[in-house]
Amino acid sequence: AKIFNRELIRLEASLKAAGEREKICFLHYPPCYQGYTCGEIIGLLERYQVKACYYGHLHGGSHRLAIEGNRGSVDYYLVSADYLNFRPKKILP
Repeated sequence: AKIFNRELIRLEASLKAAGEREKICFLHYPPCYQGYTCGEIIGLLERYQVKACYYGHLHGGSHRLAIEGNRGSVDYYLVSADYLNFRPKKILP
């Protein structure tokens, strides 16, 4: 719990520091996938109007658990290397 709370504080500090600029977020772990939602992280992403969240950690068979596309006000993308066949994903136009 101590580490989780520290990371929430860091995420919020980063989002605040971005001010009114367009925000995208990169996380190691998915903030949501089939059967799980981290309300604290989702809440921060929505409160600070994050446009898109890119995450990894899901590999192999767990790819099927990924949530991609719009959910609430945020677009979510799984970018694990094996999920992308080890081809980089273009993030910005």
